[in-house]
Amino acid sequence: MKFFLKIFFIGLFFLTNSIADAKFCIGCGHELSDNANFCTRCMAPQPKMTKLPAVNRPKFDMREHILEMFEFVDDFEGSFHDVQYLNILGKMPEIRTKFQNATIKYRQIENDLDEELKILANLYATKYQLLEGINGVMKNLRLDSGYKDAVLKASMVAIGLRNKIIDEFRKPVSFNYDELNELKKRVVNISHRTNKYEVTSKYLTIGDEKAVKGDSVMVLGITKGKAHVLLMAPTLNYKAVDGIVKLNELEKRTNWKKEYEFYFID
Repeated sequence: MKFFLKIFFIGLFFLTNSIADAKFCIGCGHELSDNANFCTRCMAPQPKMTKLPAVNRPKFDMREHILEMFEFVDDFEGSFHDVQYLNILGKMPEIRTKFQNATIKYRQIENDLDEELKILANLYATKYQLLEGINGVMKNLRLDSGYKDAVLKASMVAIGLRNKIIDEFRKPVSFNYDELNELKKRVVNISHRTNKYEVTSKYLTIGDEKAVKGDSVMVLGITKGKAHVLLMAPTLNYKAVDGIVKLNELEKRTNWKKEYEFYFID
Protein backbone atom coordinates (compact mmCIF):
# COMPACT_ATOMS: atom_id res chain seq x y z
CA MET A 1 0.00 0.00 0.00
CA LYS A 2 2.80 2.41 0.90
CA PHE A 3 4.40 1.69 -2.50
CA PHE A 4 1.28 2.74 -4.41
CA LEU A 5 0.75 5.83 -2.24
CA LYS A 6 4.32 6.82 -3.04
CA ILE A 7 3.90 6.60 -6.80
CA PHE A 8 0.51 8.34 -6.55
CA PHE A 9 1.99 11.41 -4.86
CA ILE A 10 4.91 11.44 -7.28
CA GLY A 11 2.37 11.71 -10.08
CA LEU A 12 0.58 14.61 -8.38
CA PHE A 13 3.93 16.35 -7.91
CA PHE A 14 4.44 16.52 -11.66
CA LEU A 15 1.14 18.34 -12.14
CA THR A 16 0.98 20.56 -9.06
CA ASN A 17 4.52 21.90 -8.71
CA SER A 18 6.43 24.32 -10.90
CA ILE A 19 8.69 22.65 -13.43
CA ALA A 20 11.52 24.33 -15.26
CA ASP A 21 11.02 25.12 -18.93
CA ALA A 22 13.15 22.33 -20.36
CA LYS A 23 12.87 19.16 -22.35
CA PHE A 24 14.43 15.72 -22.05
CA CYS A 25 16.20 13.47 -24.53
CA ILE A 26 13.95 10.85 -26.11
CA GLY A 27 16.91 8.46 -26.13
CA CYS A 28 18.58 8.68 -22.73
CA GLY A 29 16.42 11.09 -20.71
CA HIS A 30 19.19 13.70 -20.32
CA GLU A 31 17.84 17.21 -19.68
CA LEU A 32 18.28 19.49 -22.68
CA SER A 33 17.82 23.12 -23.55
CA ASP A 34 14.44 23.98 -25.03
CA ASN A 35 15.80 24.50 -28.58
CA ALA A 36 18.21 21.54 -28.69
CA ASN A 37 18.11 19.55 -31.94
CA PHE A 38 20.50 16.82 -30.73
CA CYS A 39 21.27 15.32 -27.33
CA THR A 40 24.66 16.42 -26.00
CA ARG A 41 25.08 13.08 -24.25
CA CYS A 42 23.96 10.41 -26.76
CA MET A 43 23.63 12.59 -29.91
CA ALA A 44 20.08 11.35 -30.57
CA PRO A 45 18.02 13.72 -32.79
CA GLN A 46 15.32 15.51 -30.82
CA PRO A 47 11.78 16.47 -31.88
CA LYS A 48 10.90 20.13 -31.78
CA MET A 49 8.98 21.11 -28.68
CA THR A 50 6.21 23.53 -29.55
CA LYS A 51 5.33 26.14 -26.97
CA LEU A 52 1.64 26.82 -26.64
CA PRO A 53 0.55 30.45 -26.51
CA ALA A 54 -1.40 31.39 -23.39
CA VAL A 55 -4.68 32.03 -25.21
CA ASN A 56 -8.18 30.80 -24.59
CA ARG A 57 -9.25 27.92 -26.81
CA PRO A 58 -12.77 26.56 -27.19
CA LYS A 59 -13.49 24.17 -24.31
CA PHE A 60 -13.79 21.05 -26.47
CA ASP A 61 -10.66 21.97 -28.40
CA MET A 62 -8.73 22.20 -25.11
CA ARG A 63 -10.20 18.89 -23.96
CA GLU A 64 -9.09 17.23 -27.18
CA HIS A 65 -5.67 18.81 -26.74
CA ILE A 66 -5.24 17.26 -23.27
CA LEU A 67 -6.34 13.86 -24.58
CA GLU A 68 -3.84 14.09 -27.43
CA MET A 69 -1.10 15.34 -25.10
CA PHE A 70 -1.31 12.18 -22.98
CA GLU A 71 -2.33 9.76 -25.73
CA PHE A 72 1.03 8.00 -25.45
CA VAL A 73 0.02 6.82 -21.95
CA ASP A 74 -3.01 5.04 -23.45
CA ASP A 75 -0.82 3.48 -26.13
CA PHE A 76 1.73 2.29 -23.56
CA GLU A 77 -1.06 0.76 -21.50
CA GLY A 78 -1.82 -1.54 -24.42
CA SER A 79 1.52 -3.31 -23.89
CA PHE A 80 0.41 -4.29 -20.39
CA HIS A 81 -2.90 -5.67 -21.62
CA ASP A 82 -1.01 -7.73 -24.21
CA VAL A 83 1.53 -8.77 -21.53
CA GLN A 84 4.38 -7.73 -23.83
CA TYR A 85 6.93 -7.59 -21.03
CA LEU A 86 9.98 -6.93 -23.21
CA ASN A 87 8.19 -4.03 -24.87
CA ILE A 88 7.22 -2.65 -21.47
CA LEU A 89 10.72 -2.68 -20.03
CA GLY A 90 12.30 -1.44 -23.24
CA LYS A 91 9.86 1.42 -23.80
CA MET A 92 9.89 2.81 -20.26
CA PRO A 93 12.77 5.31 -20.73
CA GLU A 94 11.07 6.77 -23.81
CA ILE A 95 7.67 6.90 -22.08
CA ARG A 96 9.22 8.54 -19.01
CA THR A 97 10.73 11.26 -21.21
CA LYS A 98 7.44 11.78 -23.07
CA PHE A 99 5.65 12.22 -19.76
CA GLN A 100 8.20 14.78 -18.57
CA ASN A 101 7.82 16.75 -21.79
CA ALA A 102 4.00 16.49 -21.68
CA THR A 103 4.07 17.79 -18.10
CA ILE A 104 6.05 20.83 -19.19
CA LYS A 105 3.53 21.56 -21.95
CA TYR A 106 0.69 21.08 -19.48
CA ARG A 107 2.19 23.65 -17.10
CA GLN A 108 2.14 26.21 -19.92
CA ILE A 109 -1.65 25.98 -20.25
CA GLU A 110 -2.71 24.90 -16.75
CA ASN A 111 -3.89 28.35 -15.63
CA ASP A 112 -6.26 28.57 -18.61
CA LEU A 113 -7.94 25.22 -17.97
CA ASP A 114 -11.35 24.59 -16.45
CA GLU A 115 -11.46 22.42 -13.33
CA GLU A 116 -12.76 19.42 -15.28
CA LEU A 117 -9.70 19.46 -17.57
CA LYS A 118 -7.36 19.60 -14.58
CA ILE A 119 -9.13 16.49 -13.29
CA LEU A 120 -8.53 14.83 -16.67
CA ALA A 121 -4.80 15.66 -16.56
CA ASN A 122 -4.49 14.31 -13.01
CA LEU A 123 -6.19 11.08 -14.05
CA TYR A 124 -3.50 10.64 -16.68
CA ALA A 125 -0.77 11.51 -14.16
CA THR A 126 -1.87 8.81 -11.72
CA LYS A 127 -2.40 6.38 -14.59
CA TYR A 128 1.16 6.96 -15.77
CA GLN A 129 2.55 6.48 -12.26
CA LEU A 130 0.70 3.16 -11.92
CA LEU A 131 2.33 1.99 -15.16
CA GLU A 132 5.69 3.24 -13.91
CA GLY A 133 5.13 1.32 -10.67
CA ILE A 134 4.29 -1.92 -12.50
CA ASN A 135 7.48 -1.51 -14.52
CA GLY A 136 9.49 -1.25 -11.29
CA VAL A 137 7.84 -4.33 -9.81
CA MET A 138 8.48 -6.38 -12.95
CA LYS A 139 12.18 -5.50 -12.88
CA ASN A 140 12.55 -6.66 -9.27
CA LEU A 141 13.79 -10.24 -9.63
CA ARG A 142 13.54 -10.82 -5.88
CA LEU A 143 9.76 -10.58 -5.86
CA ASP A 144 7.66 -13.73 -6.09
CA SER A 145 6.09 -14.07 -9.56
CA GLY A 146 2.67 -14.72 -8.04
CA TYR A 147 2.86 -11.39 -6.22
CA LYS A 148 3.99 -9.68 -9.43
CA ASP A 149 0.96 -11.13 -11.19
CA ALA A 150 -1.28 -9.83 -8.41
CA VAL A 151 0.26 -6.34 -8.60
CA LEU A 152 -0.30 -6.30 -12.36
CA LYS A 153 -3.95 -7.31 -11.96
CA ALA A 154 -4.59 -4.82 -9.15
CA SER A 155 -2.94 -2.00 -11.09
CA MET A 156 -4.92 -2.74 -14.24
CA VAL A 157 -8.13 -2.60 -12.19
CA ALA A 158 -7.10 0.84 -10.87
CA ILE A 159 -6.23 1.98 -14.39
CA GLY A 160 -9.50 0.61 -15.74
CA LEU A 161 -11.51 2.66 -13.23
CA ARG A 162 -9.68 5.78 -14.39
CA ASN A 163 -10.26 4.87 -18.02
CA LYS A 164 -14.01 4.81 -17.43
CA ILE A 165 -13.87 8.42 -16.30
CA ILE A 166 -11.44 9.45 -19.06
CA ASP A 167 -13.88 7.99 -21.59
CA GLU A 168 -16.48 10.48 -20.37
CA PHE A 169 -14.19 13.26 -21.61
CA ARG A 170 -14.15 11.76 -25.11
CA LYS A 171 -17.83 12.65 -25.51
CA PRO A 172 -18.61 16.15 -26.88
CA VAL A 173 -20.65 17.20 -23.84
CA SER A 174 -20.07 19.69 -21.02
CA PHE A 175 -20.28 18.90 -17.32
CA ASN A 176 -22.75 21.04 -15.39
CA TYR A 177 -22.23 21.84 -11.69
CA ASP A 178 -23.88 18.65 -10.39
CA GLU A 179 -22.17 16.47 -12.98
CA LEU A 180 -18.78 17.95 -12.11
CA ASN A 181 -19.33 17.21 -8.42
CA GLU A 182 -20.35 13.65 -9.30
CA LEU A 183 -17.18 13.36 -11.39
CA LYS A 184 -15.08 14.40 -8.38
CA LYS A 185 -16.80 11.80 -6.20
CA ARG A 186 -16.04 9.08 -8.73
CA VAL A 187 -12.36 10.05 -8.78
CA VAL A 188 -12.17 9.95 -4.98
CA ASN A 189 -14.06 6.66 -4.96
CA ILE A 190 -11.27 4.98 -6.95
CA SER A 191 -8.98 5.03 -3.92
CA HIS A 192 -11.66 3.28 -1.85
CA ARG A 193 -12.29 0.62 -4.50
CA THR A 194 -8.57 -0.15 -4.85
CA ASN A 195 -7.71 -0.15 -1.15
CA LYS A 196 -5.89 -3.14 0.34
CA TYR A 197 -7.15 -4.89 3.51
CA GLU A 198 -5.17 -6.89 6.03
CA VAL A 199 -6.06 -10.43 7.06
CA THR A 200 -6.53 -10.12 10.82
CA SER A 201 -7.66 -13.68 11.52
CA LYS A 202 -5.54 -16.84 11.41
CA TYR A 203 -6.46 -17.28 7.76
CA LEU A 204 -8.93 -16.29 5.04
CA THR A 205 -10.05 -18.86 2.48
CA ILE A 206 -9.97 -17.49 -1.08
CA GLY A 207 -11.32 -20.09 -3.46
CA ASP A 208 -9.11 -23.14 -2.95
CA GLU A 209 -6.28 -21.16 -1.34
CA LYS A 210 -5.70 -19.59 2.07
CA ALA A 211 -4.38 -16.14 2.92
CA VAL A 212 -2.70 -16.08 6.33
CA LYS A 213 -2.71 -13.42 9.03
CA GLY A 214 -0.80 -10.34 7.92
CA ASP A 215 -1.41 -10.87 4.19
CA SER A 216 -3.21 -8.18 2.21
CA VAL A 217 -6.20 -8.60 -0.08
CA MET A 218 -7.95 -6.35 -2.58
CA VAL A 219 -11.67 -6.47 -3.33
CA LEU A 220 -12.18 -6.55 -7.11
CA GLY A 221 -15.97 -6.52 -7.04
CA ILE A 222 -19.07 -7.27 -4.99
CA THR A 223 -22.19 -9.15 -6.14
CA LYS A 224 -25.10 -10.51 -4.11
CA GLY A 225 -23.38 -10.62 -0.75
CA LYS A 226 -20.12 -12.01 -2.09
CA ALA A 227 -16.78 -10.38 -2.90
CA HIS A 228 -14.29 -11.24 -5.61
CA VAL A 229 -11.01 -11.02 -3.69
CA LEU A 230 -7.40 -10.86 -4.93
CA LEU A 231 -4.52 -11.93 -2.67
CA MET A 232 -1.71 -9.34 -2.61
CA ALA A 233 1.04 -11.64 -1.33
CA PRO A 234 3.48 -14.36 -2.48
CA THR A 235 1.80 -17.60 -3.53
CA LEU A 236 2.75 -21.27 -3.57
CA ASN A 237 1.96 -21.82 -7.26
CA TYR A 238 3.63 -18.57 -8.47
CA LYS A 239 0.36 -17.24 -9.88
CA ALA A 240 -1.98 -14.63 -8.47
CA VAL A 241 -4.68 -16.09 -6.23
CA ASP A 242 -8.22 -14.75 -6.45
CA GLY A 243 -11.63 -16.13 -5.60
CA ILE A 244 -15.04 -15.57 -4.06
CA VAL A 245 -15.48 -14.78 -0.36
CA LYS A 246 -18.75 -14.16 1.49
CA LEU A 247 -18.97 -10.60 2.79
CA ASN A 248 -19.60 -11.66 6.39
CA GLU A 249 -16.50 -13.88 6.22
CA LEU A 250 -14.45 -11.06 4.70
CA GLU A 251 -15.51 -8.69 7.47
CA LYS A 252 -14.86 -11.30 10.15
CA ARG A 253 -11.35 -12.18 9.01
CA THR A 254 -9.99 -8.86 7.65
CA ASN A 255 -10.24 -5.16 8.48
CA TRP A 256 -12.74 -4.68 5.65
CA LYS A 257 -16.08 -3.23 6.82
CA LYS A 258 -19.60 -3.88 5.56
CA GLU A 259 -20.18 -0.19 4.87
CA TYR A 260 -17.40 -0.29 2.24
CA GLU A 261 -19.85 -2.16 0.01
CA PHE A 262 -21.23 1.27 -0.91
CA TYR A 263 -18.09 2.10 -2.92
CA PHE A 264 -18.81 -0.76 -5.33
CA ILE A 265 -22.26 0.49 -6.37
CA ASP A 266 -21.93 1.65 -9.99
